Amino acid sequence: MRCNFFYILCIIGILLGSCNRDGGTTVTTSSETDVTAFYFASQDSFPSIGSTSFTISHYATQDTGLITNADSMTYLTPVTRLVPRFTFKATPSSATVFYPDTAFALTGKDTLDFTQPVLIRIISSDLTATKYYRIKVNVHQVDPDLFRWDELCPAVVYRESAATKGLVLGNRFVLFANDGFENTVYLSSDGISWDSGSEPSGLPANCRVREIISANGKLYYCQDDKVYTSSDALEWQELDMSAETYLPRVMLMHFNDSVWLVSEHASGHTYHLSVEDGGTWRTYPQALPAGWPLSDFTAVEFVSSSERPRATIIGGYDTEGNGLNSRWNIEYSVASGYRYANFAIDHPVCSAILGASAVWYGKRFYLFGGVDNEAQYVSETALYSDDEGLNWFPVDTAHNHLMDVYSPRTQTSAFVHGSKVYLMGGQTRTETLSDVLCGQLTNIDWE
Repeated sequence: MRCNFFYILCIIGILLGSCNRDGGTTVTTSSETDVTAFYFASQDSFPSIGSTSFTISHYATQDTGLITNADSMTYLTPVTRLVPRFTFKATPSSATVFYPDTAFALTGKDTLDFTQPVLIRIISSDLTATKYYRIKVNVHQVDPDLFRWDELCPAVVYRESAATKGLVLGNRFVLFANDGFENTVYLSSDGISWDSGSEPSGLPANCRVREIISANGKLYYCQDDKVYTSSDALEWQELDMSAETYLPRVMLMHFNDSVWLVSEHASGHTYHLSVEDGGTWRTYPQALPAGWPLSDFTAVEFVSSSERPRATIIGGYDTEGNGLNSRWNIEYSVASGYRYANFAIDHPVCSAILGASAVWYGKRFYLFGGVDNEAQYVSETALYSDDEGLNWFPVDTAHNHLMDVYSPRTQTSAFVHGSKVYLMGGQTRTETLSDVLCGQLTNIDWE
């Protein structure tokens, strides 16, 4: 027994000696100092913090680098107390955080302030290499839901009692005016400076300029069984359709890459949609529903959440002169053709919506101006709809403040051009307007 115990001690001694022959355990070291990943610990109240993606860049000099997020965090995300997470190429000897007035070792549990760039120093585990990283956290500095409005021109037409229609044709802004006796067209390249006006040729002297529309690089208008078109707003050509079965009554909109108007059967009993097809007009035999508007409506084309083209026709007067609060929604399906639904049946905005203008912008509808059956303004400011025209609410004036440049009005012209919304002219209770206003959401930049 004593002999066996001696042999066991000898074996243990040999093993210990082989593990500690040079006086200590062997430790693997590295000269690597690279950070391979960086992110923040998640926060339930601000999910964008944990999901933010960071890019790690290395400068020409290998001892410096930059860690930053190309896509800024959402507006007002707090970055004063964030827990950073690092992944290193090899475990460093030390990682030190530097602020202008202090420095401390990184422990993995630190809460840091990233309102300004942070510098971190990495020393390799073999103490032979040092690397500095500048960490810059980008946060949107402007509220993305903020609407900024400016007045580009206080008045284009210095003439009272003139109906106006503003639109864009190509890269030019166009304003039509009619005082009951003659037409005048004003042109501008920027909406700020305008020419002195010219009389267009080929349009009826009593043109209802509010009904002119812009589509596919041309202007369209119809009156007295004729369709008028122009490619420059100055020279107009007419197409006489008085011998046709379906007679043009009012231009409707641009929809599905085509130009649409409302036509009346020659018998005078039904109204229909007609569409331009290769320079000729064809009409859908399906009659429009009763209560379809023929004047003072606003029509908007948009792409629905299901990525299908749709259109909405809001308010106006019907064939009997009755004010309408209707909001007709049009959608096309291969199986059933064009389908119509009146969103106002269960969700009325008011008694009528007359002379309003609407746009589709930033995946929302915005409705400007208009009066009801009692000649009261539909809203003193703009209305918006987040559900494709079903429900409407006044805009949050803290985010969309029109009133510094906007007077409540009716028959204003509203359209989207580039990344901006433009409002031109209209009629208040006391005066005719021809101003040009421009608004833009701060989170939209299409130009």
